[in-house]
Amino acid sequence: MPMRFTSRSAAVEAAVLKPTAAGTHRSAMAVVMAASLMDLVDLTMVNVALPGIRTDIGVRYGLLPWITGGYALAFAVVLVPGTRLGGVHGRRRVFLVGLGAFTVASALGGLAPSPETLVAARVAQGAAAALMVPQVPFIIDAVSPADGQGRAVALFGAVIGLGSVAGPLAGAALLQSDLFGLGWRSVFLVNVPIGVVGLVLGRRCITEGRDRLTTGSVRHERAGSRRRGGPLVVASLFTIRTYAVGVGVELLYGALGGIYFLAWCFHMQAGLGWSPLRAAWCMLLFGVAVAVFAGLSRDVLFPRYGRTVLQAGALTQLTGVLVYGWQTQHYGTDIQPWQILPTLVLLGGGMGLAVAPLSTVLLAEVPPKQLRLAAGLGNTTYQLGAALGIGLVPVAFFGLLDAGRPAPVAFSHTLRWLACLLVTAFLLTFALPRFPGRSPSKQSRTGAVADGTSTAV
Repeated sequence: MPMRFTSRSAAVEAAVLKPTAAGTHRSAMAVVMAASLMDLVDLTMVNVALPGIRTDIGVRYGLLPWITGGYALAFAVVLVPGTRLGGVHGRRRVFLVGLGAFTVASALGGLAPSPETLVAARVAQGAAAALMVPQVPFIIDAVSPADGQGRAVALFGAVIGLGSVAGPLAGAALLQSDLFGLGWRSVFLVNVPIGVVGLVLGRRCITEGRDRLTTGSVRHERAGSRRRGGPLVVASLFTIRTYAVGVGVELLYGALGGIYFLAWCFHMQAGLGWSPLRAAWCMLLFGVAVAVFAGLSRDVLFPRYGRTVLQAGALTQLTGVLVYGWQTQHYGTDIQPWQILPTLVLLGGGMGLAVAPLSTVLLAEVPPKQLRLAAGLGNTTYQLGAALGIGLVPVAFFGLLDAGRPAPVAFSHTLRWLACLLVTAFLLTFALPRFPGRSPSKQSRTGAVADGTSTAV
């Protein structure tokens, strides 16, 4: 699954909870961090289990993508309502409901007797995660002491980064160890004891709170929404050029990640005969490249070079796709992990460069009162793109396997799909201003900005 880059909604809306003692604070932090880690790890580690799932319970190729795509689609659909429910009904309550539902759905997935039951469990997991995850930044803000919020935010960021890259390795380790002879089922059942402990501790250490809205102001806000038509998606956002273009790029990169990760993981194991652990190490290296270049892009390059960084990222990733396509055709099933390492740096580095600044681009010109909605819609768009991409895998990859084509040929066909998406994303970025969010008066025709530094266009 694709990497998810989200802005912290808690920066634009605070939750009010009672202060907690130091021990309770640490317990609350542990619970919400573990929940976030469960979501991120579960999202990616299932990929390495797909070949085993297919052979064990006889999942047909057409249904296989929904084991991952059902999760992504449900998460995307429920995410914005889940955030709003937490604000109205209480962050603690909605978080615990989501955590409980996620735990039950994980148990159902681990015990699933049929492909259809497993897909239903994955959809339930995604919906539960969309109730649970949006509450985490608010709870962290509320339980952290004023002088410790910076450390809490840094820890949360580290957990997100760890979860995004550690999922495949965690899944491979569980499959390799064959814990209690459970095979692929351990990938789901491992969530059950973690979820139960989280529920017990969460009920004790997380105090209830709602957003800074009294009951009367909630009614006023609802009445105002009805007068304005009350849509969750505010059409006026799409009159903002940076937002409309940014959402389009988010959708493309979501689809790209959805196609690539599923086809790539299946190709490495079922096509090349690599072990889950060997495939997971390659995925880890890709994730490290994404993380390193994402930090460089967001903190250093994008503030200085603007949209050029997104364009460079798309071209870097396109180069990686073309090189990988040549390698797949040239080496066939004899390709070795060390041969694709430079390619993984190009693919991961390009994705990090392009995707990391997107949250900044999306919100650059959005009015403050619409920031929360705009950020939530941006994340939803990425997840919908991922679900769309996963839904295309039967056409881009599995369909060729069904037709008897060798796995390298099918994967080369998938890479051509990725190349088309990347070219589209590259061209779309030209609709952005050179420096999204900066006043035109601060941009000269030569690309110099107000601080006097020269930038590339």
